[in-house]
Amino acid sequence: SVFLGQSLSKIHAFHTPLLRKGERPMLEAFYATERGSLEDATINGGFDLHTDLVWIDLIAPSQEEQQWVLDAYDQNLPTLKSLEDISSSARFYRDDDGILHISTYFLTKNKNYQVESDDEEISSILSNVQTVAFILHKDRLFTLRGEKLVAFRAFRARARRNDYEMDYKDPTWVLLGLLEAKLDELADILEDVHKDLEKYSTEVLNVRHREQILDLDDMITRLAQLEDVLGKAQLCLIDLRRVLTFLSRPRALGSHIYDADIRELSEDVRSLVEHDAFLFQKVRFLLDTTSGFINTEQNDTIRRFSILPSMLAPPMLIASIYGMNTDVLPFAQGTMSFMIVLAILIAFFV
Repeated sequence: SVFLGQSLSKIHAFHTPLLRKGERPMLEAFYATERGSLEDATINGGFDLHTDLVWIDLIAPSQEEQQWVLDAYDQNLPTLKSLEDISSSARFYRDDDGILHISTYFLTKNKNYQVESDDEEISSILSNVQTVAFILHKDRLFTLRGEKLVAFRAFRARARRNDYEMDYKDPTWVLLGLLEAKLDELADILEDVHKDLEKYSTEVLNVRHREQILDLDDMITRLAQLEDVLGKAQLCLIDLRRVLTFLSRPRALGSHIYDADIRELSEDVRSLVEHDAFLFQKVRFLLDTTSGFINTEQNDTIRRFSILPSMLAPPMLIASIYGMNTDVLPFAQGTMSFMIVLAILIAFFV
């Protein structure tokens, strides 16, 4: 198996230690209500992981929390490091026990983003991609991730309201709902990029603003950051398209009741891929335009400096000649010689 389980010894449920007071678990669990919506379950220890829970969500879990899952459901979890090392050909598959394994990319914007930051590894990155693992059993979904994600929070809020009257007793709908939330988050990010590009277009193409206010080097940095976001968004969209293609196979989910939703998600992915490509072209246009303006400014500066030596060359030649230690030069003698040579020098400047 690609996912290597932790070698942990089993402990009886009542021996599982409780969390310390004030300590927040990084393991969250949800059960389906009678009307099909999701509600949080209180988890204080492994003994709270009951069979009626349909979704177990782990955020950078400790070994203790992984042991809870192993004891309650006999499910080994991959390590966060192993998620990053999975080859592209093994990102989604069904194992010999019929358990579906999916690893997919989620894109999230960095709330601590700053254009100029001493911490180049964190604050200077506009967005980052992290891998999330989905392990789908017949009656339960496990998710494993390294940090909190906006898409997960949005899905939980939607699932509590159950706006679409889904039956989340079936964990497959939880999986599809999370993929839809991922798609919505990508759409929001692309919309934000589009708004930024419209603003940057106005700044770059407005002559007065560009010449008096705009820092072109800073604009290059901002556009490069947006191009990085679009590249990561494209990675996530292509990855999601591959996941949906896998799920649309006849035996992937074991039923055809999910086909319509998968087709709808696939169409949305196709639309966003096209929109992402359009934004790429717009970023490239603004980068090329801004670089062109920078080159024009540099050429103007060089031209100004090149004019000055050409103006000084003739006067310097005359001054050099009349500075020679000889008496045979014209106007070299007489009381008006200095004034005549000075007049000749001034004539060259005029």
